[in-house]
Amino acid sequence: IPLIAFVDIDRNHVIHPYTSMTDPLPTFPIASAKGVHLELNDGRKIIDGMSSWWAAVHGYRNPVLDTAMMSQIENNMSHVMFGGLTHKPAVELAGRLLQMVNNDFGT
Repeated sequence: IPLIAFVDIDRNHVIHPYTSMTDPLPTFPIASAKGVHLELNDGRKIIDGMSSWWAAVHGYRNPVLDTAMMSQIENNMSHVMFGGLTHKPAVELAGRLLQMVNNDFGT
């Protein structure tokens, strides 16, 4: 999915916590995550200061957890909190769910 389409699909079809459903804040596409760091699709690296419960306790890419979830995280991430962030697996899942209810993924 081209980035512009990815962002449009996310904005139109994915609900993110901690933001308005009628006037949502922008999201920042994440390419990968490790420890406390998130890498954005544009290459910038940021510290996850809001974190999710799992990352706050274990950090991203914890070896024990990663072993259990290897099929999901080989090239991406084990989990990224959805508040103001997005990522390809979530948007692809939204697309599959939309197809199940006969909605057009591209709008």
